[in-house]
Amino acid sequence: MFETILEKYTMEVVINRTKISRKNLEKLREKDFSGFTRPQAYGFIKILEREFGEDFSDLKAELDAFLEEVPTSTEPLFPLEEREAQRVSGKWIVVGLLVVVILLGGYLFRKEFASRSDENVSEQHIAVETAAASAKTEKEGNPAPAVEAPHPAESVAVVPESNVTETVQPAVAAVEENLSKAPEKETEAYVPLEPVALTPVVKLWFGTIDLKSRKRKAKVTASPYEIDSHGRKLLVTGHGRFEISDAFGNLFKFNDAKKHYFLIDDGMVKEITASEFKRLNGGKGW
Repeated sequence: MFETILEKYTMEVVINRTKISRKNLEKLREKDFSGFTRPQAYGFIKILEREFGEDFSDLKAELDAFLEEVPTSTEPLFPLEEREAQRVSGKWIVVGLLVVVILLGGYLFRKEFASRSDENVSEQHIAVETAAASAKTEKEGNPAPAVEAPHPAESVAVVPESNVTETVQPAVAAVEENLSKAPEKETEAYVPLEPVALTPVVKLWFGTIDLKSRKRKAKVTASPYEIDSHGRKLLVTGHGRFEISDAFGNLFKFNDAKKHYFLIDDGMVKEITASEFKRLNGGKGW
C-alpha cells in the first residue's frame, strides 16, 4: 500500500502532507524499523492513514513482526529499591553481630571478676583463721608465726552487673550511629526504557518545563515528537487532537478544544490540573 501511495502522489507530496522527513519515509518504505521507538513507528503509520485515507495493515503487520523479534530486557525496572533493601538488611546483621559480641564480652568479664572475688574472699578467710591461731599461740606463750598478708595487687573489686549493662548499651548506640553515618554506595539512577512520544493529529502547540533546571521549551508541530523521559518535567498542550504515550507503553488520546497539563516523572505520564501545574511551577503558569 505504501508503494502505491508513493507512485500515486510522489515522495515530495507525501513529505509535504505528513511533515515526516524523507529519511524516515525511506526507512518505512524499506520496512526498516530499526532506530524507531514503538510509539514513533505507530505514529508515522497513523499519520499516513489519516492523510491518505488508506489501510496500512500490511505495514503494521511488518512492524508487529519486527517488534516481536526485538529481545526484551530482563533487568529490573526498579533496581534502586532492591539494592537499598539489601543495604539496610546487611546493616542490621552487622549490628546484631556486634551486640552479641559485646554482650558475650560483658558476660565473660563478670564471670572472671566473680571468680577472682571468690579467691580474694577465701584468702581473707584464711588470713582471719591464721590471725586467730597466732593470737591463741601467743596467749599460750609461744611466739606467733609471721603471717604474710595478701598482696594489694591481688585484691580485686567485684563489678556490679548494672555497671556492665550501662557500659554495653552506649557501645551499641555508638555502633548504630556510626553505621547510619556511613557513606552510602552510589547507585546508578533509573533510566526509562523509552522516551515519551507526543503524536499530534493536527498541528499542535506544546511546551515543556524541566523541574530541576527550570529550562522551558515550546514548539508547534504536526509530526510525532519525542520528549526525554529522564527526570521530572511539566508538559502543557494547546487546543487540538493528539496522542501521548509514556515509557511503559500507556497510550492516552485527546480530542477536544482545551488545554491539557501533564507531569512526566521518569517516563510515567500523569494528567494533572491547571492548579497543580501552577503549584509545581512555583506559582507560575506557562
